[in-house]
Amino acid sequence: MTEEKKTADPDHIWDLIAGIPMALLITKDGGRIDTRPMAATAKKDEGCIYILANKREDSDREIQADSEAVLSFQKGATYVVVYGEAGASNDRAKIKELWTVFDKAWWDGPEDPRIRLLTVTPRSCEYWESPGKLVAYTDMLISAATGKKPSTGEHGSVAL
Repeated sequence: MTEEKKTADPDHIWDLIAGIPMALLITKDGGRIDTRPMAATAKKDEGCIYILANKREDSDREIQADSEAVLSFQKGATYVVVYGEAGASNDRAKIKELWTVFDKAWWDGPEDPRIRLLTVTPRSCEYWESPGKLVAYTDMLISAATGKKPSTGEHGSVAL
């Protein structure tokens, strides 16, 4: 059995994203691509993924110049890539709502004027799920011995 690309259930994708607290945020810096790891909070009921960032630093500047953004999530053998539009704001109420004890490592508190709220509104995404390393390695060994192609798991896409 080989990888089969299918149309995914949007709720399943939101559940996958919500279970992965870190993402690579990919933006454009003029003609080049810029990538950095960021804590991300998915809010399915709002249709958005939120990131707290530093005001006037690369992610903030780049999103203000070009709203196209990609978020790449990975946990174990699960990968989700989200394509969307991003915006930057000073929404203090939302920053307070999203604030966690871990944010204290970067800022003095939710009222810290250096915090910028980045909001990514997904357009579409792709995901890849496999049963895990042990199952994948076993499948590859069996495939090598039998000549059959290994299963690469489930692969799908969805408009969010």
